[in-house]
Amino acid sequence: MVALLFFCTRPIFAGLNAFDDRCLWVVRNTMTSKQSIDEMVDFAQMNGFNNLLIQVRGRGDAYYRTQIVPRTEFLQNPDFDPLAYVIEKAHAGGLAVHAWVNVYLIWSSNKIPRALHHVYNGHPEWIDTNGNESTLFPNQNKGSNGEGYFLAPHHPEVQKHLLAVFRELTALYEIDGLHLDYIRFQDAEYGNNVEAKTFYVQNRYNDKKRVFENDDNVEWDNYRRAAITHLVKETKQMLLDVRPVCILSAAVKPNLLLAKNRYFQEWDMWLAAGYLDWAIPMNYTPNLRDFANNIDIIYENLPRKYRDKIMMGIALYNQNPIEAVDKIYYSEITRFRGISIFSYNVIVEQTQYFNQLKNSLKY
Repeated sequence: MVALLFFCTRPIFAGLNAFDDRCLWVVRNTMTSKQSIDEMVDFAQMNGFNNLLIQVRGRGDAYYRTQIVPRTEFLQNPDFDPLAYVIEKAHAGGLAVHAWVNVYLIWSSNKIPRALHHVYNGHPEWIDTNGNESTLFPNQNKGSNGEGYFLAPHHPEVQKHLLAVFRELTALYEIDGLHLDYIRFQDAEYGNNVEAKTFYVQNRYNDKKRVFENDDNVEWDNYRRAAITHLVKETKQMLLDVRPVCILSAAVKPNLLLAKNRYFQEWDMWLAAGYLDWAIPMNYTPNLRDFANNIDIIYENLPRKYRDKIMMGIALYNQNPIEAVDKIYYSEITRFRGISIFSYNVIVEQTQYFNQLKNSLKY
């Protein structure tokens, strides 16, 4: 089926040529065989993309060789190194490879990980909660945790662990970028990890009641926000030490104000401070008015010199091809220098969608 995608005479995404950086998110199920990787790289080359965001850490596991975290359960061949292979193929074709890692999200199944050294099994005390769980392990339904299980960003040991994971990955592979996803709290009510709270109280206050008696406690919110910012800052410093030319990017909530106040993800500050090279807002709404509103907020709160570091993220999975094309053109009109499409997997799995998308773009 995939081979049929390559019989077009013009690049499918010729409309992306207005952008300097044309990124394609590649979900991890493409990384399970050489054939699927070959087809993906060929597709990206033939259709005008120059950056691949390759998911190599999905749920606290690895699609690469590592001594720190378990290899994913979905790779059957123990000798196959998906990341090494995609780097070889992509670089030969002139494509940059960004290792896409899910940061705090580490599990989302009702069955516990098989690997005993998976962080879910090895460090349950690092898992964040919203304060309503009576127990986390081993059989809690992820429904009460929404998206799944997150590490507590403000736990004193979590940052050490993640930095070690990122350092190993960056040192061992000639990646062009490190792409951070789920670099946020799960939601505003999270942050109730017992050890993280205790650490905060011991180091900041003597009066525990005063800290948590008000759900809108400004200092507590700032503390949670600063914990994530500190990881981004330290990750950038690590990259400068280990692989200085490596781009640090992050997938972020598209509404800048909501990102900061609900998810404690102050990505405008990350750009302004130089901690982040690219921000990729996941502006996935099918509604063009909402899409435009998110961009208006960016324009109102972020000077142009920082907007030049934004690659606008557009989804395919939740909107029809014409709606997706409208978002591409709107991103061009509003003068973003880069764009990122989520995802390759939608294109390869839905041939009819692909054909409609191709026909909707103006050459």
